Amino acid sequence: MSYENAKANLREFGKELKLEALDFDENYTCILGIDNTFSLHITYERNSDRLYLYSPILDGLPKEDKIKLKLYERLLEGSMLGGQMAGGGVGVATKEELILLHCTIDMGLGVDAMALRRFAPLFVEIVEKWREIVSKIMRGEDPGPFQLPTPPPGAMPPPSEPMGGPKPGERYIKI
Repeated sequence: MSYENAKANLREFGKELKLEALDFDENYTCILGIDNTFSLHITYERNSDRLYLYSPILDGLPKEDKIKLKLYERLLEGSMLGGQMAGGGVGVATKEELILLHCTIDMGLGVDAMALRRFAPLFVEIVEKWREIVSKIMRGEDPGPFQLPTPPPGAMPPPSEPMGGPKPGERYIKI
């Protein structure tokens, strides 16, 4: 039942993106390219009945210890209770020199087929924000305080154009 719900969520998300053929591969994963900049991985995990969303925020760890410490401090601060990471967290693969931002969506009973469609745009915005923060830290700059992505007051975009940006699906490609 839960895998069926995960597939329904992926189908509905695909409709929103105008990518009707979205489906899980043999590893229960679907990978989307975002603005030819980074990838969004959506993986269904059968044992937990969850969808895992994850994206790289850095590929190639800093060599300088001072910058690495600043980076790790900022990531740990941001991941405290998931507050600045859309309720998720961050993981560092030191061997692969990769940092991933990740979140989960429960696919059990009571979760509708629109959960992924509602959550993924926020997740992508958070990934973009963290990629910007990490880039500044890597350049030795102060990234400033974290600010959740929100539209300006009174400037609510029409539903088909989130945050006044491109139309749904324009930024996503199936990989």
